[in-house]
Amino acid sequence: MRAVDRNGASGIIETVLPNKIAVMSDQPQKFEGISFLGLSIAYPRTFWGTLPFGFGCAAIVLVVYFLTPRNAPPRRLWLPTVVDTNGAQAVLAESQQMNFWTPSVHTKDYLSAASTQPADPDRWQVLPNDDQVIQFGKLLHSNSNVLGYRRTEVWGHGRSVFKPGWWWTVNVYTNFSVAEMGQAYQRFWKCSGPVFIEAVQNRGSE
Repeated sequence: MRAVDRNGASGIIETVLPNKIAVMSDQPQKFEGISFLGLSIAYPRTFWGTLPFGFGCAAIVLVVYFLTPRNAPPRRLWLPTVVDTNGAQAVLAESQQMNFWTPSVHTKDYLSAASTQPADPDRWQVLPNDDQVIQFGKLLHSNSNVLGYRRTEVWGHGRSVFKPGWWWTVNVYTNFSVAEMGQAYQRFWKCSGPVFIEAVQNRGSE
């Protein structure tokens, strides 16, 4: 670059340094921070600048913690409780209750006349006396997984006709399954149809 002073003297002006400064200013600055959803957040450089960043992270963790679904322990719907002589109470853990129907000596009075025939599917419900009912109770009680039972005479209307019978409530340990009870029922009563059993478990928290 040539310059002329007031006296007409001319000379060359060195412009190397300004050019170097211009070149250095054109280089992009490195960003230190994070980008999220189009927003750029610089890393804090001081302690006080770190506090808001820390509070924000803690708030996110708390929100995620409270919004994350957790599996609550199942509640007990039935509590078989033993009360000692001193008033102390103990719940029989890992036990369940099974409820089902069997015929009584009065059931045959409500069945059709054909039920007395050997080929009728309801023939097993015709009882001449209560001996079979008593024997079935003894069979249940002989199983070490059965804690006890009770039976009550009832009248009801299910998928068949309205009729009386016995309604059994049996308390067992959970290692005695509903399937085992159903198979024992079918073997003893020699019924060919399915067996309806209501089961209530006491597993869970109080």
